[in-house]
Amino acid sequence: MMSRAVALVTNAVRASGDIGPVLRIAADESRATWSLRRERRQVMLTYLIVIYISFLVFLGIIAALSVSFIPAIESAGVPGSGGPPDPGGGVPSGPSGITEGLGGIDAAGYEQLFFHAAAIQATCSGLVAGQLGEGSVRDGVKHVVVLLALTLVAFLAIGVA
Repeated sequence: MMSRAVALVTNAVRASGDIGPVLRIAADESRATWSLRRERRQVMLTYLIVIYISFLVFLGIIAALSVSFIPAIESAGVPGSGGPPDPGGGVPSGPSGITEGLGGIDAAGYEQLFFHAAAIQATCSGLVAGQLGEGSVRDGVKHVVVLLALTLVAFLAIGVA
């Protein structure tokens, strides 16, 4: 911006000796540019806040699923509800002793899936936040680091990671 103003003043001096109007125009343009940058930063801050809040909601849903829903489904295995009867007279059961069916889920697999989904979401959201906030995907690396740190803290807090 400064180099453009200097070039404008230099050209005005070459063209005529009256640089007053040129300086006023350069000052007005400089103020307008500064105002637009400030306004853009304020608008983009709103988008950044939305990105962070939506990511925290995503982590909250994963925490709710990992802490209450998955264990409830896992413990819902009711003996005697699955498969044909065993020729020996008993009821066939899965490797953990729980009847195959509703309770035969792989909780660790789901928790690992949730962790990977949160890490991918953190990476993509951080890159988008950098593009929106600072105008470059490269600037989104700092948002990626923050969101990945939040992911790790959340998963350590719920005891999954």
